[in-house]
Amino acid sequence: ELLANAKRPIIYAGGGVINSGPRASKLLAELVALTDFPLTNTLMGLGGFPASDKHFLGMLGMHGTFEANNAMHDCDVMLAVGSRFDDRITGRIADFSPRSKKAHVDIDPSSINKVIHVDVPIVGDVGHVLEDLLKVWKARGRKVNKEGLAKWWGLIDQWKAKNCLSYKP
Repeated sequence: ELLANAKRPIIYAGGGVINSGPRASKLLAELVALTDFPLTNTLMGLGGFPASDKHFLGMLGMHGTFEANNAMHDCDVMLAVGSRFDDRITGRIADFSPRSKKAHVDIDPSSINKVIHVDVPIVGDVGHVLEDLLKVWKARGRKVNKEGLAKWWGLIDQWKAKNCLSYKP
């Protein structure tokens, strides 16, 4: 329900995607393709989703991209998949994505709500959870908030236009 109605969703993927195995990466790519949601990831999550994909906003956090950090801050629904909320990602905890609903998938129950309070805690292996999520998503008709998502991508494209990783030699 949260994902289907989201106006400004983001998928935040971490090392758990890689640790779960190649199938988890394929399932994550399938979810992104079906939803058209933007995705960012942690340093430990690099390689779990193709950096060449149009949905990839780059890494986030203190070493991340302008668009990834802004999207995390301004999202209304965050799906954290196999990622941890460390200080390099969150910065000031009170100011981290303050208006979003958060779902957190992690195999380690002690990592859920450890740093950031989440609205939907899901304990499980990323690959299994993504498989179940895709089954439910497909059974519900693969619906997304197309109008909200189009506006969201428009804003993200404005942030991308800054080309934050460019520099003059």
